[in-house]
Order: sequence, then structure tokens, then C-alpha cells
Amino acid sequence: MHLYITSAREDSLEAWRSVIPASERIEYVRSLPRAIQADAICMSGIYALERYGGAPRHDIAQILDNLRNDGMPPMIVVPPSLPMRRTSSGTLEVIPELRTESPAHYAVSRALQAIDRWNESSITRKIDTLIFDLPLLGMDDPEDRSTPKSTRKAMSEHLKFL
Repeated sequence: MHLYITSAREDSLEAWRSVIPASERIEYVRSLPRAIQADAICMSGIYALERYGGAPRHDIAQILDNLRNDGMPPMIVVPPSLPMRRTSSGTLEVIPELRTESPAHYAVSRALQAIDRWNESSITRKIDTLIFDLPLLGMDDPEDRSTPKSTRKAMSEHLKFL
């Protein structure tokens, strides 16, 4: 799989590049995601769900079809929002066994798992190229190094990129 990490901010890309080096499989592009041809884009549910369908999920990532002809890739990967569960009283709490896991690691790991399942089960439509747009994932802060570090950990666990 080839990953395009995109942002309009060079300082954000540089921050990510300092933690996750560019490679044969990882390319940094200062661009809007619509300018890149890819099979899918990974974006937060806050941006994706109303536009492309689906419903908030806390347990798994979703892969949605882009039927809008809006210039975005044909598939939208929506990571789970947080490792949460509903208590018997109806409130949400962080799943106790995941309290120490970073939200970025949780989201990226589940997104990569969903892509693996998709590629194993789909005969005709595979996700071979993925856009990881930092603004659309809420990860476009050049001062934040913990998010790229958590993302690097998730990528290395899936042996896709590192």
C-alpha cells in the first residue's frame, strides 16, 4: 500500500516527516486531497459521516463509498472516534483496558485493520493507495509530536509502511 500524507501546511508535514520518514511507501504532499489520485482517503467522522453516510462508531473503522462525485477518492475510511463504550446508566466512558492507548493509535490501528479486511474480502476494489489528510483527521498541529509517534506505532504494528 502507498500512503500519501497531505496538508497545506509545510510545518505540519515537516513535523510528521521528522517522526515518520518518507519512503518508498510513504509520500508527503503539500496539497489538498482532491489533487491526488488514490483509492481511498482516511478522514474523521466529524467530516465524513454527514457527507458520505454511516454512523458514529467507537469500535471499528468504516469504509464508505463516495457516491457524491466531489473529487475525493471513491472510498472513505472513517476511523472510530474514541475507544468508548456505553455504561449501564447510558453514559460513555473510555474502555478501561484502552485507557492508556492514545486516540491516534486507536484510530489509525482500527483504520488499517478495516483496510486489511476490505482488501481480503473484495475481489474487484482494493485499497492500494490511501490519502492520510492531516486536517481532515484533526492531526494538523505542527507542535504535536505524540500523534505522529502514535501513528508510526500503529503503522509498524501492521507492517504496511515501516
